[in-house]
Amino acid sequence: MRPHPFRPLTDAEFAILDRLLPACLGRPGRRGRPPQDRRRTLDAIFWVACSKGPWKALPPEFGRPDTASRQLRRWARSGHMDLLLGEVANRDRYDDLLSALAWRICRAYRRITKVLTIGSLMLLKRIGPDAALPAERRYLPDLNLSETARRLTLKALENPWAQPPGTFATLARLVAKAAGARWRWRLT
Repeated sequence: MRPHPFRPLTDAEFAILDRLLPACLGRPGRRGRPPQDRRRTLDAIFWVACSKGPWKALPPEFGRPDTASRQLRRWARSGHMDLLLGEVANRDRYDDLLSALAWRICRAYRRITKVLTIGSLMLLKRIGPDAALPAERRYLPDLNLSETARRLTLKALENPWAQPPGTFATLARLVAKAAGARWRWRLT
């Protein structure tokens, strides 16, 4: 995927996203209002994703930065950004509209890496395009290695005094490697 400068959504692109994303309805008992203009909110999210700038640099014509940022986090927590990423990853190579949106969706996904669950992160690692990853795949958590490290640690703890010197230090390094290297993640 090639990076490209920001441009507002076309009617056809907005129609696809509007179909895939849930309505921005306020929930009972929650403060605040839902965004009034979905298209403007999506344009704001994609402006920030394409610019690599902070939310506070969002031009005023796209509305308040916290509105767009909050909506993106809501979609991340509800799993709808995972759905969009799945659509991008499974798109037909002839689907020009999703291809045009792919880079922007990946960049927006990268903006929410702090609020992703481990399940979303593993989905991203498995099917996600590299543009959506917050770091190289080797720096992301590895669930298979994590399970292996847990099993080996439990076995070593059954008889800790019989373990050769350095066993627990090696297991600690293995657990650390399985957890990934979050400090290497690029969040822009």
